[in-house]
Amino acid sequence: MVAQAEVHIYYSKVCGLCTEAIDFLHKRGITFTAYAIEYDAAKDEFVDSDYTQEMYRRCGGPVEFVPQIFIGGHHIGGWRKMEPLIQSGEIDTLLPEGG
Repeated sequence: MVAQAEVHIYYSKVCGLCTEAIDFLHKRGITFTAYAIEYDAAKDEFVDSDYTQEMYRRCGGPVEFVPQIFIGGHHIGGWRKMEPLIQSGEIDTLLPEGG
C-alpha cells in the first residue's frame, strides 16, 4: 500500500464516468483533490482555464475526455482505465489507505 499517494481527478459536471470515479473514491474513504473542467458543448471542447491547461500539461498534451485521474503522480487515465485496476485489485496497491 502506498502510504502517501495523493489522488487528483480532473472532472466535468456533465460527465457520468466522472461521477463513477468520484463515487468510488468517496466509498473507499479516499481523500482526493478534484478540479472542475468546464465543457463547451457548442464548440465540442473544454473551456480554456488554468485547470484545463494544468490537466493538459500533466497528461502530456490535450486530451479529449475526462475524468483524468492521477494517483501518487502516476497518470491512470480515465475511468475506463481505472475499472480494470479495481476489478483486479491492483488499485489497492496504488491508493492510500482511507482518509
